[in-house]
Amino acid sequence: MVRRQLYLPQSLNSKLKEWAKKKSLSESEIMREALTQYLEREKRRATPPEDNPVLMMKGIFAGDEGCALAGEKHDQIIYDTGNEE
Repeated sequence: MVRRQLYLPQSLNSKLKEWAKKKSLSESEIMREALTQYLEREKRRATPPEDNPVLMMKGIFAGDEGCALAGEKHDQIIYDTGNEE
């Protein structure tokens, strides 16, 4: 591990101490986890839309009436109840 030093506002430091005590974790563990989550979230945000698998599916079902009615006919679709209305 690499040692880092940072300065926190008093209010944030108090919250960190309180949370560490409540969760029985070290303050360092909490900060490492928070930083890991932050960096992962920012990496996802930085993904160009053309490389985002969710956005690549946009419009894939365009014009498919079955999808438009999926909310109304979910039992039929999920449970294959036939052509019952």
